[in-house]
Amino acid sequence: MYKRMIIAGVALAISAGAAEAQEKTLKLAFFAPPQDPTFKDVVKPWADAVSAEGVVKIDTFPSGALGRNPRLQLKMVLDGVADMAWHVPAYTPGRFPDNAVMELPNLIRDVKESSISFRRLHDRGLLRGYDKFYVPLLATTHPYFINTVKPVTKIADLKGLKLRAGGPVASASMRALGAVPVGMPIPAVAENISKGVLDGSAAEWNVMYAFRIVEVAKNHYMARLGTVPLSVLFNRDVYDGLSAKARASLDKHSGLGLSKKFGEVHFAIQGDRLKRTQASPDHKFVFPDAAAQKEWASRLEGVTEDWLKKDERNPKLLAALKEELAKVRAGN
Repeated sequence: MYKRMIIAGVALAISAGAAEAQEKTLKLAFFAPPQDPTFKDVVKPWADAVSAEGVVKIDTFPSGALGRNPRLQLKMVLDGVADMAWHVPAYTPGRFPDNAVMELPNLIRDVKESSISFRRLHDRGLLRGYDKFYVPLLATTHPYFINTVKPVTKIADLKGLKLRAGGPVASASMRALGAVPVGMPIPAVAENISKGVLDGSAAEWNVMYAFRIVEVAKNHYMARLGTVPLSVLFNRDVYDGLSAKARASLDKHSGLGLSKKFGEVHFAIQGDRLKRTQASPDHKFVFPDAAAQKEWASRLEGVTEDWLKKDERNPKLLAALKEELAKVRAGN
């Protein structure tokens, strides 16, 4: 009897060890195609790095294989269709209210500093809406600029133009500049410009090329608007149910380092695609001079002032963002 108990105990221990060593497979939804730089150069290498440790495996599903609608990615995560997903928070308005600080115009210089600062705001506990999620990646786009069918050589030329804007802060910025903001998912923009529904769109170079807006909006007014927050969100209940080793593996590859990687990849894209577009004779650029930049800042100042009044948290949030941006610019 004693020997049988020992044998049974050993077998149970072996079985438990084997179960712990067995990989847990997770599903990551990505609604854009696999050649998208965010997937190819950031998300897929991250998933592969986690999987290579042999504790948890992340299977990726680009091109909307688990669901194509950008507005439903978060629902898929919460409903268990996917364990995690590439998500554009603007498609779930009101859920992440503090993200709007990243959309304020004429504040952020580039995608590197914005992605790092955005992550740090989250890690400081300043961003609401993320309690149901583990957050491997937070980042933003490069600051948007204006792209139109007809030439825009001065701010007055924007008056009455119907321009795609994502979110209430971006819409307020368009109105402040005299344009008419139109909300729609970014994949539909190029077609609606071609049909004359839109006169153009705010965007940056990755968006311009990924969604073919560059083919229909060939006039570019290069003054800075805000950025668009982006994320990979993981169902918190699923994350909490993983083994300690699996969570440690995810933690090791996620967070600030991944935001920095995103920023570096997309900063390079902005430079490369700007040069590529400038080389095309079909495209016309206006880089505002000092007087035009001053007018631009003056027009948009009220957008930030109005946003600050909307929530008692907002002044603290903006101060924190400026603090983080200053740290990044100082090399910290």
